[in-house]
Amino acid sequence: TREKKTAAPPKLFDLTSLQREANRIFGYTAKQTLDLAQSLYEKRLLTYPRTDSSFLTDDMGGTAAGIIALLCEKLPFMAGADFTPEVVKVLDSKKVSDHHAIIPTMELAKADPDALPESEKNILTLAGARLLLATAEPHIFEAVTAVFSCADTKFTARGKTVLSDGWKGIEHRYRATLKDKPDPEDGENEGVTLPELSEGQGFPNPAAKVTEHTTTPPKPHSEASLLSAMERAGNGDTDPDAERRGLGTPATRAAVIEKLVKGGFAERKGKQLIPTQNGAALISVLPDMLTSPQLTAEWENNLTQIAKGAADPGEFLSGIEAMARELVQTHAAALDGKKDLFREEKPSVGKCPRCGSPVHEGKKNYYCSNKECAFVMWKNDRFFEERKTAFSAKIAAALLKSG
Repeated sequence: TREKKTAAPPKLFDLTSLQREANRIFGYTAKQTLDLAQSLYEKRLLTYPRTDSSFLTDDMGGTAAGIIALLCEKLPFMAGADFTPEVVKVLDSKKVSDHHAIIPTMELAKADPDALPESEKNILTLAGARLLLATAEPHIFEAVTAVFSCADTKFTARGKTVLSDGWKGIEHRYRATLKDKPDPEDGENEGVTLPELSEGQGFPNPAAKVTEHTTTPPKPHSEASLLSAMERAGNGDTDPDAERRGLGTPATRAAVIEKLVKGGFAERKGKQLIPTQNGAALISVLPDMLTSPQLTAEWENNLTQIAKGAADPGEFLSGIEAMARELVQTHAAALDGKKDLFREEKPSVGKCPRCGSPVHEGKKNYYCSNKECAFVMWKNDRFFEERKTAFSAKIAAALLKSG
């Protein structure tokens, strides 16, 4: 079968999608992206960043067209590109809440992007490239699917032929300017072309081999995937009219992630966010209702009903009070026995020469972690004091290792 397919251009950026893309391409954290966008907003080069809309208002057509013409001049990768924008695609006042999507401003005409710090220039170019992509033509291709029957088993091969590059042509131009940056996650059949095939065609003695594969566990969250998960969490249970959906708002999600890292509940390893031992312990002791996005959904639904005059605010508040009281009474007792879960893991300097337990550093000494064993090395040891040498953890580790 041959099927002509169309891939629509991506939408304009709201804050969360800008943070996701900047994390994927440049590895910026959500907070870094918000700070950079805020700095560009203060320099009047970018529109207001704390937005959850991915459209412009209906009256912004002329402004958008002017900014696009400016971007085609200013962005080096657009040199020589044949581009006719379809601005009407990104206009929809009904889908704009408090603020419209994030785009560069006309102030760009007076500014030199190369004079900006590299990280700010990256965000400005990313927002500019997205405005060009969103107003470009669709990407059109022909998808080919062939089913082969062999020894009563069916095998499927898929391929595609590009008929019109559309927005993907501009995307490839932009990607080519990035050093060692990932290409968008295209499907498995990207670039696979199948030979001419016809119904009923046979292939005698095809070459075949069996290969063995193992599945890999899901990867830990990156900042980009966690932002997506926060945006979608509990949406199925949330009233479509609710003012806020998901966990947090575009403006607070970055701060929530930073707070978890600062509080020692999660840590960054490269682009990945990994829960720490304390993070896992916290989840294990918290009651389910507090760790479920359903509570947020329920509250948002109640607030929506109150705003419509269909529910009583006093009743909602007394419900929250009762819940808080119950949580404190029922769960405080349950927590007492679990305090050991949050013991700080002290780094070990080495192994105790007497009993083999880990040796930790204290304020005045290096001591064995086994309370039964009395092994200790004092930092004010006369041997080191006479030589005016600090008895450092490095020296302690060397002594424990080789005597």
